[in-house]
Amino acid sequence: MTHSTVQHQERHAAPQQDSREALRQQMLQPLLATLTSTGVHESCVPGLRLFRSDAPTSATPTIYEPTLCLLLQGSKQLLLGEELLHYSTLQFLLVPVMLPVSGKIVHASSNEPYIGLSLNLDLRELTELVIDLGDKIPRQPVPARGISIADADLVLLSVFQRILQLLQQPQDIDVMFPLLKRELLYRLLLSRVGGHLREFTLLDSQASRIGKVIDTLRQRYNQPLRIKDLADVAHMSESSLFQSFKAVTSMSPLQFQKQLRLNEARRIMLYEGVEAATASYKVGYESPSQFSREYSRLFGAPPKADVARFRQTL
Repeated sequence: MTHSTVQHQERHAAPQQDSREALRQQMLQPLLATLTSTGVHESCVPGLRLFRSDAPTSATPTIYEPTLCLLLQGSKQLLLGEELLHYSTLQFLLVPVMLPVSGKIVHASSNEPYIGLSLNLDLRELTELVIDLGDKIPRQPVPARGISIADADLVLLSVFQRILQLLQQPQDIDVMFPLLKRELLYRLLLSRVGGHLREFTLLDSQASRIGKVIDTLRQRYNQPLRIKDLADVAHMSESSLFQSFKAVTSMSPLQFQKQLRLNEARRIMLYEGVEAATASYKVGYESPSQFSREYSRLFGAPPKADVARFRQTL
């Protein structure tokens, strides 16, 4: 690459970066004014959640549903299986399938709080668009992953900005939001992650088959499952299932099931008020002591202590 080519690219990149920052500020400033408390905030736009944190957090295991997130300020680390991912300002996070992850906010303060948003993904609508777009969607050169992080370009940021404007114009939501959501999916499919997203909608792709296995684990998380049972669901050999499942989720099917069980047990204890032993049986554990060990390993404290600590933050 010649020196003049590098200079041309740098001159082209600078206005792009300035425009991205201008759009970021247009989205960020109203949210800083309205999100006055730390936590997750539901919005009047269906499926849109807003997030604020004034300080870094410790690692918190959670379950991601199919979602698209955008980070407007701050940074976060995500642990998927044994893989550590970094998610920063003006990047989007794409999760086409349900995934257990552990996340912690790394950069946040009262002067520069962590501000982000998430939008539920409609996979049926996505499939319709994939059919409409056909060969226009970029091909996926490597096996599809269950999570992608990429820089949000001007086109994508513009759609996000118009969606956030609906918070100030609620009378327009019923008509405009379905159009904007469809445009957002359209832009994603034509972006460099489009091939990744497309793989989860195709009937016989590896990613789609693993999606079916994930649905089975979700429905039967509290039941004993053999790898052979899951391989039959995916119409794959046991070895192919194991390799493909790990490629998508960065964990084995049984590790995935364990995280589903432990997250559900935590939810039951927190919101239904049951004891740890009862919760462990409900989610499929036969040994309360094994449940306590694995719970402590995932959440950093035994069940009773973890629940008490969590309730203090509510």
